[in-house]
Amino acid sequence: MVAEGTRRSGTGPELDRIADEMQQEYIGRTTASERAYDRAKRSMPGGDTRTVAFHAPYPLTIVKGEGYELTDLDGNTYIDLLNNYTSLIHGHAFGPITEAVTAQLQLGTNFAAALEVQAGLAERLTGRVTSVDKVRFTNSGTEATMMAIRGARAFTGRELIVKMEGGYHGTFDDFEVSVHPSVDSGPDGFPVPTIDTPGVPQNRLQTVTVIPFNDVAAAERVFADHGGEIAAVTLEPVMGSAGMVPAEPEFLQALRDLTRQHGALLMFDEVMSFRLGYGGMQGAYEIYPDITSFAKIMSGGFPGGAFGGTDEVMSIFDPFSKQPLWQSGTFNGNAVTMVAGAAALDHFGADEVARINRLGDQLRSRIRLLLEMYGFEAVVTGYGSFGAIHFTAGPVRNYRDAARSNQKLKKVLHLALLQEGLFVAPRLMFCISTPMSESTLDEIDARFERALKRLDDVR
Repeated sequence: MVAEGTRRSGTGPELDRIADEMQQEYIGRTTASERAYDRAKRSMPGGDTRTVAFHAPYPLTIVKGEGYELTDLDGNTYIDLLNNYTSLIHGHAFGPITEAVTAQLQLGTNFAAALEVQAGLAERLTGRVTSVDKVRFTNSGTEATMMAIRGARAFTGRELIVKMEGGYHGTFDDFEVSVHPSVDSGPDGFPVPTIDTPGVPQNRLQTVTVIPFNDVAAAERVFADHGGEIAAVTLEPVMGSAGMVPAEPEFLQALRDLTRQHGALLMFDEVMSFRLGYGGMQGAYEIYPDITSFAKIMSGGFPGGAFGGTDEVMSIFDPFSKQPLWQSGTFNGNAVTMVAGAAALDHFGADEVARINRLGDQLRSRIRLLLEMYGFEAVVTGYGSFGAIHFTAGPVRNYRDAARSNQKLKKVLHLALLQEGLFVAPRLMFCISTPMSESTLDEIDARFERALKRLDDVR
């Protein structure tokens, strides 16, 4: 620990040395993962097929997951605080899900026909989410947000989409605007939309604009300038890509009021945040959108997604409508995902939602206290079962606040946590799953403190 009142900024020369030591130790204890990575490089670019899960010097190769525990190819075990980026609400190999899927596999996986299990999962979603009267299924969260926005454009007859700077809604071209922009892309309150990944047409900047998260004045300004052109405003109620930053209620209410006033739709991306309330975060805030996208926990650990909204909005997808909006997909609503999703939701009732949210609240408090004890200048953000660490003085209310935190120190702590058997996102995002209890938090606490001790020379 450091002297009381001292704050480590993580900018001193010792950080490079510690980073090198941490990387060498990581390589030393994951030699089988390194060999697997070398093999993967021969058939996949950079040995990778999922950019968000990649980190230097190479990602772990996992061979088994059970409950909240992971085992890598070298036999090292980890407490999984990532749960496949929040999607495995019940952890790994959850009995009711594996049983439902095993039974369905004996009957077939999918057919070019209607399935009763589709209506079963649809009824669970419409029964939980107040704003959703009808839903349609997709194969991923990316497809769900893509179809929701296409529906908003078709419904309003407009093209302009307003998204949050730094907001991630999948890899659809329209949503690849200002996902990881430079913090110098315009003044803080007046961000300039940018395309920050190769291959996305520049003309996307004509139909998508951005505002800062949690900035009511910016929301009012974009509607004053473009109100008659805006088809929809889309956002996560808890902004996962910026580091689990909750929306401020007055910001959501302003968007709800402005969209109604100008004839635009409000879209919530609840792909991640659906797990934070029985009816999603919209139920927790009691602010309801016109259309919502889902994925992750509603798919029970399998590929899948959904989008839904009011009867009026969703009617444009009705095959009996005059000019229906076409939405297809070979595996939309496939039987395996439907039964897995139903089992996941059936075992995630309101009491269980509240229980793991309390665990998340406790874990964030414990981590915040440890960071303070060891003198790190840090902010821990989150809501309920979600959390993230930012090495900055704070506050963290939007993308730029998070992006300006010490990213190098994050990478070093990530490796330190892996050494101590804590599996979190490289950007230090973490979440709780239902197999966890308060005794799990005790073990996480002890391992987290040991990881911080590894960084003891950082100044």
